[in-house]
Amino acid sequence: MEEFKDIKTNIRRRFEFIEFCLNWDGKVGRPQLQDQFSISPQQATTDLTTYLDSCPGNMSYDPRQRAYIAGDSFEPKLISGEASEYFMHLEMLAKGYRTNSEVWIRNLPQVATVSVSSRPLSKATVKAVVQAINSESALLCDYASISSGSVSSRTLVPTALVSDGHRWHIRAYHLEEARYGDYVLTRMTRPELTSRPEKSIPIDGEWTENIIVQFSAAGVHNEWRRSQLEYEYEMEDGKLPVSTSKALLFYVLRQYGFNPYDREENGMMRNVSSFQLQVSNLEEVEECLRRRD
Repeated sequence: MEEFKDIKTNIRRRFEFIEFCLNWDGKVGRPQLQDQFSISPQQATTDLTTYLDSCPGNMSYDPRQRAYIAGDSFEPKLISGEASEYFMHLEMLAKGYRTNSEVWIRNLPQVATVSVSSRPLSKATVKAVVQAINSESALLCDYASISSGSVSSRTLVPTALVSDGHRWHIRAYHLEEARYGDYVLTRMTRPELTSRPEKSIPIDGEWTENIIVQFSAAGVHNEWRRSQLEYEYEMEDGKLPVSTSKALLFYVLRQYGFNPYDREENGMMRNVSSFQLQVSNLEEVEECLRRRD
C-alpha cells in the first residue's frame, strides 16, 4: 500500500502483527506489541496511533477493553489475512521451527501434525550439495540404492533441491550413467566436491517440460459426494488441472493419493486415489511415467 511504502522494515513488521491480531483475534493492545517485540510502552503506543492514522477504518479504541477493536470494514493492507497465513504460524510451531513466543497467535489451540519418521539430514551433506549447486560443481559421494540393494560411488552434478512432501531429494545429473535422476539426501554419504567435466551436460528435459494432470471426481457416483469433492478441490466443470514438471509427476500423483507402483493387469497405473479422485488423461500421464522408469 502507498501509505506504507517507505516505512522501515522493523516498523512494518510490527504493523503486520497489528493486522494479524485484528484479523484473527478481533483486537490488539499495547501489551501485546511490547511482549512480542520487546519495545517500550511509548513505542507501542506510537505504533498503534500511527497505524490508526494510516488506516482509520481498520480499528478503533475501546476504553472498556483498553484495546483497539477491528472495525466492521477491516481490510488488511500488509498481510494476506488468508487462512493459510494462520496455519503457517501453527505449522512452524508444531514442527519446531518457532517457539510459542515467536508465533503471532494469541490463544494457541491444541495442535498436532503428522510427519514421516526419517533420519535427520546430515549438515555436511546438505552443505556439500548447496555448495555444488552454487558453484556448478560435481559431487562425489557414496549412494545407497534401495532398488539395487547396494552402495556405490557416484559422481553427481546437483541442479536443484526437491521436496516430495515427505523428504528431501536432489535433482542431479549422474555422470557415470549419463542421465538425470532424483537422489534422496539421507542416502548420500561421504560427499566431496569435485571438478565438473569439461564436456557440456545436457538440458534436463523432464525438469523443464511440464505436464498437466487432469484430476476429476468422475469415479464418485453419488452426486452429492461428487459435488462436495468438486467444491473442496475448487474444480471447474468437474476438472482440476494441475501443472507440474514431468520430473515431479510421480510425487504429485502420490500427494493426490495415487500409487504409481500399483498396476492393473494391462500395466497401466491403477486409477484409484485414496482421496476418491481419478486421472482423466491417464494415457498421457502413463507415457510420462514410463519414460521416467
